[in-house]
Amino acid sequence: MHISMNTNVLFSQNFKELPERVRDSLLIKIADRALEKYGPEYNRGYLTPVVKNEGEFEIGILKGEVYYTVTYPYDKSKELMEEDFSARVVILENTGKAIAIVFGNRYSYNLIKLEQLEKEGKKTQVMPFSTIKKPVGPPLF
Repeated sequence: MHISMNTNVLFSQNFKELPERVRDSLLIKIADRALEKYGPEYNRGYLTPVVKNEGEFEIGILKGEVYYTVTYPYDKSKELMEEDFSARVVILENTGKAIAIVFGNRYSYNLIKLEQLEKEGKKTQVMPFSTIKKPVGPPLF
């Protein structure tokens, strides 16, 4: 319990003040939680997620907010998706809140809206997993 309380305190900090390794580790934990809830199969689990500071949103209600992405790669020799990644989670720097997930099938979830629906008692769905399995062995033709 003590560890989780400390983690929650760190999540609420501004990420630019943290050492890069600590920041990236926390961002990956936040992204893992979001994926576990909304698309667990998209965390392929065998490659390390990539953290990137994307800068500020340039338009919309989040204009000026700095955000990070945590991108989950997958092994393209085993399967194929529409995107170069299996999932990408968008996280705000000032709150540490995951606000969106883009899945490898090109569908996305607006986590702000999903959380609002959940507060209203509406059930949300996990993103169904889809991929194209690559054949093992030599081509048939």
